Amino acid sequence: MDESSNAAMPEATPPLRRPLPGPPMVDPDTVPPGDVRRDTTPQPVEGVDGRYEFHLSDAWRIFYAFGGITMASAIRAAVEAVDREDLHIITADATFAQAIPCGPVAAQVEVLRQGRTGAQALVRMWALDPEQPDPAGPVGSDLVVTCVFGNRSDSSFTFIGAVPPDVAGPDDCVPRSVEVDSPFSKIPYHRQNEFRPAFGVGRLGDVLPPSEPRTASWFRFKSSPFDDTGRWEPALLAAPGDILGPAAHAGVGTQAGFFLVISLQISMHFVGDARTEWLLQHTRAHLAAEGYCSGTAELWDQDRNLVAIATQLARLQPLG
Repeated sequence: MDESSNAAMPEATPPLRRPLPGPPMVDPDTVPPGDVRRDTTPQPVEGVDGRYEFHLSDAWRIFYAFGGITMASAIRAAVEAVDREDLHIITADATFAQAIPCGPVAAQVEVLRQGRTGAQALVRMWALDPEQPDPAGPVGSDLVVTCVFGNRSDSSFTFIGAVPPDVAGPDDCVPRSVEVDSPFSKIPYHRQNEFRPAFGVGRLGDVLPPSEPRTASWFRFKSSPFDDTGRWEPALLAAPGDILGPAAHAGVGTQAGFFLVISLQISMHFVGDARTEWLLQHTRAHLAAEGYCSGTAELWDQDRNLVAIATQLARLQPLG
């Protein structure tokens, strides 16, 4: 097999920036709408091989930038660096070492291997000093993502073991309102998409006992996620794939108080093209113990075709 790799990536060192402050709250009504494809598009940094920069606007803020959006941005940087039209992103594994605030961000991609039928890449992403951003400066590791690329070929070894939940379509599900006194009502990210619970997701402000930690919900971006071929930009599936929170909250209930579900690791497996506006998120939290929660999510299109599978590990942290 003909294989090669690019030049060695600069050694990762802590970026020279001040410690992250507590994330300021913003009024979501004052935040301009985001454009998910535009805002996650990597821009090459002149003079540094494999280096890219982004500006993540406040539209993608939870408290910091939403993890699924930073992961999607890193994957898109890997796609740009690998630069192979014959290969597709197959898997991506993200480790969230430090929260990335909205603002200027840089990424360094090392192509680990370029083979005849596959490639692998390593991405390191870090926040830049918003007052003196230097995307050509030292490499940081706020987020580390490994990506595997492969070609798609016909195979006789085929089956689908997952079964989509039997739920109503998005037109028959009621949108989840954020017009209540809840932390969710102050989050700009939730203004960039529509989230319609199908089952297992309580209304904001409800008092609920512990229940089965399994949920289903419909998701769509308000800006277009579609590329020129009419499919979702594959990397953007990382955003709806970051969905462990509702199942974790269903399993714990509300008697313990509100808590954050902070992603530590997410693994995305891309198994098909998404070509419908809405995606069905079928999420199951498998275990919550000792401050952590792990689970899986299946992403189905409106025709009930499986397009991605996510696994996630998160820290459960009380708010306040």
